[in-house]
Amino acid sequence: MGPRMKRPLPVSVSVIIPTYNRAAMLREAIESVRQQTVKDVEVLVVDDGSTDETPRVVQEFGDFVTYLRQDNGGVAAARNRGIRVARGLYIAFLDSDDLWLPQKLERQLDFLHAHPEIGLLYARMWSYYVEKPNERRLDPYVVATNFTELLNGPNAVTTSTVVVRRECLETVGVFNPAIRAAEDHELWLRIARRFAIGFLDEPLAEYRRHSKSINNDLTSLYEGYRALYEIILQKYRQELRNPRAAERQLAKFEYLCGTSALKRGEARRAARLIRTSLTRDRRLGTQFLKANASFSQRVWLPLKPYAALVISTFNALKYN
Repeated sequence: MGPRMKRPLPVSVSVIIPTYNRAAMLREAIESVRQQTVKDVEVLVVDDGSTDETPRVVQEFGDFVTYLRQDNGGVAAARNRGIRVARGLYIAFLDSDDLWLPQKLERQLDFLHAHPEIGLLYARMWSYYVEKPNERRLDPYVVATNFTELLNGPNAVTTSTVVVRRECLETVGVFNPAIRAAEDHELWLRIARRFAIGFLDEPLAEYRRHSKSINNDLTSLYEGYRALYEIILQKYRQELRNPRAAERQLAKFEYLCGTSALKRGEARRAARLIRTSLTRDRRLGTQFLKANASFSQRVWLPLKPYAALVISTFNALKYN
């Protein structure tokens, strides 16, 4: 029998950076990790099937980065790949188009060491468009520090500010790869239901908005939020302050998925989704009315989902 293989020694923090065709921004993201005052880290870049110069950018950093490549499976699958091989006592996430401020990890590790009851810690971050870096704001605008607030409000937990204890992920599981958007909110809910979450009221990262952001993929965005609200209503209905509001949100995203399918020529699927959305909320169109809506908008928007249902049903029958 040969010598027993030694397991790699753990590190303090594993930094997981999923990326897809963002070579230039990725270089800056990695550099922001290298500039951290905490040095006991491993950096795992998970390339989700990039076709640009991502491999060459990673090579520039030598042994500082571990490069993992996979077929394109979405950001949840990419983060999960990193989690599977991570050695850190803590797991930190950094999207490849975001940046960390130099003391980000130091401030969060100090807090976590002082508060062992906290399983997940997040912070504020500067948010701006890359074309207008001087026009920035602080996010999140609403803070959640427990499961109830996170369930009944918007997703306050910005992924690139999160540091989570490994035991949390070992207990509740990892990101749901079937969800291409809002996958982070779904995981934070599972963690917050079992562990305390904490918030540092200071900016420790930068969220850079740009045209290739995942949030600009409206089809994935609608499908992700539809899946999220289905899960919320199935698993957490009894803990919702207003289940009806969640049902209306589900109806809205079902409808948007339906209209997206209609634009792609998927008439049968569109008709099914739009019909289901109107069953959930017969006044669905009013969700799209703004306070300053014109008279014509106030007349047309409540009728628009029904018109979409007629068109999609007609097309489904026509091309059946």
